[in-house]
Amino acid sequence: MTTLHSAIETGLSAELPGVDVRSYPDLEGRVSLPLVLVELAELEDGTQPGTGELALVARLEARVVVDPNQRDAELLVRQLACRLAAACHFKTWGLPIGVARVQSIAPDGFKADLDGYLVWCVTWTHEVHVGDIEEFPMPDGATSIVVTVTPEPGAQESVDTGANHEL
Repeated sequence: MTTLHSAIETGLSAELPGVDVRSYPDLEGRVSLPLVLVELAELEDGTQPGTGELALVARLEARVVVDPNQRDAELLVRQLACRLAAACHFKTWGLPIGVARVQSIAPDGFKADLDGYLVWCVTWTHEVHVGDIEEFPMPDGATSIVVTVTPEPGAQESVDTGANHEL
């Protein structure tokens, strides 16, 4: 997934000169506008290839963010959204994945971090095949989770002593 995000960022930056393209940025600091924010929104079951690999349809979203005080901002955000969709159309970003299929280009008001800006969202999909669990390393700092279950008052408690631990 890291390779996919990097390839998309690189490809869109080349296609949209003068536009800052980022994946999952920290929006607390300063950002330059116009801005395109790319993120993986969803993974769904894809067409299984019968090779043992897992096929997934990755739905990606890219938000075009424009300063509403800029001259002709309403038109500019729409033009950039269309340019972004054209830049994604049928691309594979040089990776062994299915071609991009643009699904929608629409206004977006779902990111609280972007309130006060003009935002349009371009959504597209790629089919990707995942074959090796090592492609998804555990994040740095991963920890264990301990879950404790306490029965409700009055509930009968049952404890499995685990007499047979043979593997």
